[in-house]
Amino acid sequence: MFDPLRNRYALRCPQLESQVWVPVSAFRIIRRLRGAQSPAVFRVGFECECGDRHEALVAHDRLDWAPLGTDSTETFTNLATGKRELVATELVEQATGHLRKGAWPWTFWCHPESALRPGFPSSLRFVTPEHEYGDARVGVLVRCNSCERHTVNIVSTTHLDVPWHNDEHIAFVAQLFDGDRIAPEERFRHQLWDGPARTQWLSDAG
Repeated sequence: MFDPLRNRYALRCPQLESQVWVPVSAFRIIRRLRGAQSPAVFRVGFECECGDRHEALVAHDRLDWAPLGTDSTETFTNLATGKRELVATELVEQATGHLRKGAWPWTFWCHPESALRPGFPSSLRFVTPEHEYGDARVGVLVRCNSCERHTVNIVSTTHLDVPWHNDEHIAFVAQLFDGDRIAPEERFRHQLWDGPARTQWLSDAG
């Protein structure tokens, strides 16, 4: 389940024994499981409001397409007509308008191609916050859907959590990453925020 108004996934917390609402910026590791195809299934490690990290299995359609709200059954009162209408109808119209303008719900910088490319939550491999800035920024290792190579982007949490919101500038690490030899999470976090790979280039994402 996904709430398109709060932009949160409903994932289960074994500690609280209930569902919690989780934004994309609270994801930490995203891995596709082998075998599952229709739809593909991803193992998502996330930081929970209980203070622990948990894992959940999320289907590809729910991970990437549910945030667009096109399947939502929620309704709202249209003040112009006074009638209850589907939120999905409004969100489909907005999504269509964005796509006609060439905008994508998520955009990331591909260093190998030196270009902005569309991406999705399933394109992410690691997400790690920069605690020094109050979690306002996160580093993400993202796989390009075009060249299938990986780039580290540094974006705001809003850039991840709110579809169709793109930061005015996206910072990235000017370094090539081999998708088959990605460093473990702890090493990735150290390289990003403390190590020599901190070199950033700014790219206009508007």
